[in-house]
Amino acid sequence: MQSMQRSFGRMLNKGPGDNAKVAVVLSDYEDVDRVLAKIIDAANSWRESWLNLSSTQLGVATEYDGLWDPIVGASDGLGKLAAPTPELQLEQTLRLKEVYTELSADLQEEVLLIETRVVKPATSAREYIDPMRKTIKKRENKRLDFEKIQEKTNKLQRKPSKTPKEEASLAKLEADLARASEDFHAADAHLRQTLPPIVTSAFSIIPLLIEAVVTLQNRLLGIYYTTLHTYCETYGFPSPPPPMEEVIALWSAAYEPAKREIESFGCLASGKAVRMPMKLPDDPSLQNESGPGSPSALALTGPRRSASGLIPTNGATIPARPQRVPSMSSLSSQQSSAPTPRPFIGNNLTPTDFTTASRLGQQQFTPSVSPNSQRTPSDYFLQNRPPLSASTNTSAASLSSIAFAKKKPPPPPPKPRIPSRQLDEFVIAQYAFSGQGQGDLSFREGDRIKIVKKTGTMDDWWVGELGGVKGSFPANYCKAV
Repeated sequence: MQSMQRSFGRMLNKGPGDNAKVAVVLSDYEDVDRVLAKIIDAANSWRESWLNLSSTQLGVATEYDGLWDPIVGASDGLGKLAAPTPELQLEQTLRLKEVYTELSADLQEEVLLIETRVVKPATSAREYIDPMRKTIKKRENKRLDFEKIQEKTNKLQRKPSKTPKEEASLAKLEADLARASEDFHAADAHLRQTLPPIVTSAFSIIPLLIEAVVTLQNRLLGIYYTTLHTYCETYGFPSPPPPMEEVIALWSAAYEPAKREIESFGCLASGKAVRMPMKLPDDPSLQNESGPGSPSALALTGPRRSASGLIPTNGATIPARPQRVPSMSSLSSQQSSAPTPRPFIGNNLTPTDFTTASRLGQQQFTPSVSPNSQRTPSDYFLQNRPPLSASTNTSAASLSSIAFAKKKPPPPPPKPRIPSRQLDEFVIAQYAFSGQGQGDLSFREGDRIKIVKKTGTMDDWWVGELGGVKGSFPANYCKAV
């Protein structure tokens, strides 16, 4: 027994492997996995950037082509002939679209190499080193088991006096410790043997991936700039382009004269848009202040006359007032008292309030000839309305008197209702009860307890009051009064 303890003592003095060296290898493993993941993400973003660049610039060249390409049949007998696009400018535009189309196709072929030379190798390297993660986890679990059993064994060995039962437990722990140590050292040795070569191989592929990235980037830039430089030299464009300040100055020198000439047009300088208010038609403040029937709206945009009625300036037609069907007696009275027809003005135009007040009506007619000129504008809406009868006037007066009469005061509110008081309920204690905890109500046999809160069953705790003290009590200790 003593020799066995010595052998276990030597074994326990041996540490669970050189954790410092293993920690370095594990850190290198995590580093290489993280670097490969960053290379894959950056390569995908790089590929998408080149594809977006080629498609966007081809779209711009296509828009220029549609802008300068002449529209066939646009001026065939339809007004003024369109100014033709200069031949050189048209040729430059069409050639620019062709150049960008060819450039986009070449770039897409080269961009596909990013997938085969960068993304796929890096993805494969991550897949090769990924199974080692399970081996690392397995070794870590065995290390935790070993340390746990080792701690229990050391604690029991340090005990000065042991019972026979503790001696048996110590022997079992030492046997378990031997197996855990063997399993841990086997997993640790396997990890030390296999992980460093894999990490080294994974690190060795990273320079090759970076070299592929640099080579592909140089090829893409060479194709891009060579194509555009050839186009610029063919048509005499400066390469590299001039500074942006010079471009803006040249553009302003050509744009400002055309701008001043267009702004000097009479329809723009003093047209309707210049005198219009800044409020838009859908402005709520404008609608509230000058609505369709407000005086300000009529003063600003007064209605126009037509044969059927009034036509407001906003396009909506005011419906004509309905006409009553006259009776036979009213027809005869109207025929006898029909007014004389109005004289005509010019080309069969009947004088109205507008024409009599205008310069045209003043030249042809005098106020004595046209009685309508003496009327106020409101007579237009009242000229065909029959006069009010006496009964109508009386009813209108009575309605107005009722409307302006003093309103009857409300009746006084009723007196407040006296709420009915609910009768208190009591129970009689059949047994004595001493409170079992804080908040319990203690009582003796025969005490009369007032019920504060109860449930629907007696096999429950109720809330009661006894001697000014409230608390919970068992309902089955009492009976109802």
